[in-house]
Amino acid sequence: MKLDYGSGSQPKEGFKSSDFCGAPNYDYYIKDYRVLDLEGGSCDIIHCRNVIHHIPEQDLPLLFAEFNRLLKPGGKLIISEPREEFHRSNLILDIIWYRFLKNERKIALPLYYVDYKKYVKGFQLVKTKNEFNNEILTYTKSEATQLLRFVN
Repeated sequence: MKLDYGSGSQPKEGFKSSDFCGAPNYDYYIKDYRVLDLEGGSCDIIHCRNVIHHIPEQDLPLLFAEFNRLLKPGGKLIISEPREEFHRSNLILDIIWYRFLKNERKIALPLYYVDYKKYVKGFQLVKTKNEFNNEILTYTKSEATQLLRFVN
Protein backbone atom coordinates (compact mmCIF):
# COMPACT_ATOMS: atom_id res chain seq x y z
CA MET A 1 0.00 0.00 0.00
CA LYS A 2 1.06 3.59 -0.65
CA LEU A 3 0.23 6.09 2.12
CA ASP A 4 0.21 9.87 1.95
CA TYR A 5 0.95 10.88 5.56
CA GLY A 6 -0.60 14.24 6.46
CA SER A 7 -2.46 14.68 3.18
CA GLY A 8 -3.96 18.04 4.09
CA SER A 9 -6.05 19.68 1.38
CA GLN A 10 -4.01 18.12 -1.44
CA PRO A 11 -3.88 14.32 -1.12
CA LYS A 12 -1.34 12.64 -3.38
CA GLU A 13 -2.99 10.87 -6.29
CA GLY A 14 -2.71 7.09 -6.19
CA PHE A 15 -2.03 7.05 -2.43
CA LYS A 16 -4.31 6.36 0.54
CA SER A 17 -4.86 9.63 2.39
CA SER A 18 -4.36 10.33 6.08
CA ASP A 19 -4.58 13.47 8.15
CA PHE A 20 -4.77 14.85 11.67
CA CYS A 21 -8.10 16.61 11.22
CA GLY A 22 -10.17 13.44 10.79
CA ALA A 23 -12.32 14.77 7.97
CA PRO A 24 -14.53 12.07 6.44
CA ASN A 25 -12.85 12.33 3.05
CA TYR A 26 -9.57 10.81 4.32
CA ASP A 27 -8.87 7.09 4.32
CA TYR A 28 -7.12 7.19 7.71
CA TYR A 29 -7.09 9.43 10.76
CA ILE A 30 -3.81 10.36 12.49
CA LYS A 31 -3.85 10.77 16.27
CA ASP A 32 -0.69 11.41 18.30
CA TYR A 33 1.27 10.78 15.07
CA ARG A 34 -0.12 7.24 14.81
CA VAL A 35 -2.20 6.26 11.78
CA LEU A 36 -5.24 4.62 13.36
CA ASP A 37 -6.60 1.32 12.01
CA LEU A 38 -3.48 0.67 9.94
CA GLU A 39 -1.42 -2.42 10.77
CA GLY A 40 2.33 -2.32 11.16
CA GLY A 41 4.34 -3.37 8.14
CA SER A 42 1.47 -2.65 5.76
CA CYS A 43 3.04 0.16 3.69
CA ASP A 44 5.34 -0.16 0.71
CA ILE A 45 5.71 3.62 0.40
CA ILE A 46 5.00 6.53 2.74
CA HIS A 47 4.91 9.99 1.20
CA CYS A 48 5.19 12.92 3.62
CA ARG A 49 5.08 16.37 1.99
CA ASN A 50 5.31 19.64 3.93
CA VAL A 51 4.28 18.03 7.22
CA ILE A 52 7.41 17.61 9.33
CA HIS A 53 8.17 21.32 9.76
CA HIS A 54 4.77 21.69 11.49
CA ILE A 55 5.60 19.05 14.12
CA PRO A 56 7.25 20.14 17.39
CA GLU A 57 10.84 18.91 17.59
CA GLN A 58 10.22 16.91 20.77
CA ASP A 59 7.61 14.84 18.88
CA LEU A 60 9.82 13.92 15.91
CA PRO A 61 10.99 10.62 17.49
CA LEU A 62 7.31 9.57 17.72
CA LEU A 63 6.74 10.45 14.07
CA PHE A 64 9.71 8.46 12.79
CA ALA A 65 8.84 5.53 15.08
CA GLU A 66 5.44 5.47 13.36
CA PHE A 67 7.05 5.47 9.93
CA ASN A 68 9.20 2.54 11.08
CA ARG A 69 6.12 0.72 12.35
CA LEU A 70 4.13 1.20 9.15
CA LEU A 71 6.75 0.43 6.52
CA LYS A 72 7.61 -3.04 5.33
CA PRO A 73 11.31 -3.96 5.36
CA GLY A 74 12.85 -2.31 2.30
CA GLY A 75 9.86 0.07 2.07
CA LYS A 76 10.36 3.65 0.91
CA LEU A 77 9.90 6.83 2.92
CA ILE A 78 9.70 9.94 0.73
CA ILE A 79 10.01 13.24 2.58
CA SER A 80 9.56 16.62 0.92
CA GLU A 81 10.35 19.57 3.18
CA PRO A 82 11.47 23.19 2.71
CA ARG A 83 15.24 23.51 2.66
CA GLU A 84 16.81 25.44 5.54
CA GLU A 85 17.58 28.51 3.42
CA PHE A 86 13.86 28.81 2.57
CA HIS A 87 12.55 28.41 6.13
CA ARG A 88 11.77 32.10 6.64
CA SER A 89 9.97 32.59 3.31
CA ASN A 90 8.05 29.35 3.88
CA LEU A 91 7.04 30.55 7.35
CA ILE A 92 5.60 33.74 5.83
CA LEU A 93 3.65 31.71 3.27
CA ASP A 94 2.39 29.37 6.01
CA ILE A 95 1.23 32.33 8.11
CA ILE A 96 -0.70 33.76 5.16
CA TRP A 97 -2.17 30.35 4.25
CA TYR A 98 -3.03 28.93 7.69
CA ARG A 99 -3.84 32.09 9.65
CA PHE A 100 -5.49 34.32 7.07
CA LEU A 101 -6.77 32.26 4.15
CA LYS A 102 -7.71 29.01 5.93
CA ASN A 103 -8.13 30.41 9.48
CA GLU A 104 -6.59 27.18 10.79
CA ARG A 105 -5.13 27.68 14.27
CA LYS A 106 -4.25 24.03 15.04
CA ILE A 107 -1.32 23.94 12.61
CA ALA A 108 1.98 24.71 14.36
CA LEU A 109 4.16 27.32 12.68
CA PRO A 110 7.73 26.93 13.97
CA LEU A 111 9.77 30.12 14.15
CA TYR A 112 13.11 28.37 13.65
CA TYR A 113 14.37 25.61 11.37
CA VAL A 114 14.63 22.12 12.86
CA ASP A 115 16.99 19.62 11.25
CA TYR A 116 14.60 16.69 11.26
CA LYS A 117 17.17 14.45 9.53
CA LYS A 118 18.91 13.74 12.84
CA TYR A 119 15.73 11.94 13.94
CA VAL A 120 15.59 9.61 10.93
CA LYS A 121 16.63 6.29 12.48
CA GLY A 122 16.46 2.87 10.85
CA PHE A 123 16.45 4.23 7.31
CA GLN A 124 19.06 4.56 4.60
CA LEU A 125 19.11 7.65 2.38
CA VAL A 126 19.04 6.53 -1.26
CA LYS A 127 18.11 9.67 -3.21
CA THR A 128 18.19 13.46 -2.80
CA LYS A 129 16.50 15.93 -5.11
CA ASN A 130 15.83 19.67 -4.94
CA GLU A 131 12.52 20.87 -6.33
CA PHE A 132 11.73 24.57 -6.04
CA ASN A 133 12.30 25.43 -2.36
CA ASN A 134 11.90 21.85 -1.15
CA GLU A 135 14.40 19.08 -0.63
CA ILE A 136 13.00 15.65 -1.48
CA LEU A 137 14.70 12.79 0.33
CA THR A 138 13.99 9.14 -0.40
CA TYR A 139 14.89 6.59 2.26
CA THR A 140 14.52 2.84 2.42
CA LYS A 141 13.73 1.07 5.65
CA SER A 142 16.78 -0.87 6.75
CA GLU A 143 16.43 -4.63 7.04
CA ALA A 144 18.33 -4.37 10.35
CA THR A 145 15.46 -2.31 11.80
CA GLN A 146 13.12 -5.24 11.27
CA LEU A 147 15.56 -7.65 12.92
CA LEU A 148 15.92 -5.39 15.97
CA ARG A 149 12.15 -5.51 16.54
CA PHE A 150 12.36 -9.28 17.01
CA VAL A 151 15.45 -9.19 19.22
CA ASN A 152 13.96 -6.68 21.70
